[in-house]
Amino acid sequence: MSVSAVAADSSVCAPLAVLGRDVTVPLVTGGEVTYAALDYAASAPALQRVWDDVAAYAPYYGSVHRGAGYLSQLSTDLFENSRTAVAEFLDCRPDDQVVFTRSTTDSLNLLAAALPAGCEVFVFETEHHASLLPWRDARVTYLDAPRTHAEAVRTLERALAAREPHGPALVCVTGASNVTGELWP
Repeated sequence: MSVSAVAADSSVCAPLAVLGRDVTVPLVTGGEVTYAALDYAASAPALQRVWDDVAAYAPYYGSVHRGAGYLSQLSTDLFENSRTAVAEFLDCRPDDQVVFTRSTTDSLNLLAAALPAGCEVFVFETEHHASLLPWRDARVTYLDAPRTHAEAVRTLERALAAREPHGPALVCVTGASNVTGELWP
């Protein structure tokens, strides 16, 4: 889709406002420049809308699942309703569970600890270390770095077909590599 087509298409959303987008920082040569945050993989900024909603709710915060008081009950309801909203957004099945974690790394570590015995994990050697480290106690197959998306699919299909026994398997693939800059479809 061309840029002009995107601009004319009302179904395409405008970029979302990010907190800190107008922050200026000093230059070592003098003067200031608008900061260009290039480390979103490690610490993504909050969307302005999210920040505003959190700030508006902050006076009403109470312990989630830990109290009988009004604010605790209000916070618990908001938390559980957000779990339902995420499940609906992801089109989860009725028996699926939405689990909130602190980060992607925390999620991967929890998943790694819950793998069934004998589960084989397949990862491409170009994965970020945060996507490689959690599997250290699992049976891991490192796949050669593909040159194309089609090659990645063929490599993965061959690896899955060749495994013995045909027990549980997990494939860990990044959506966008901060190692190579590649965006996966």
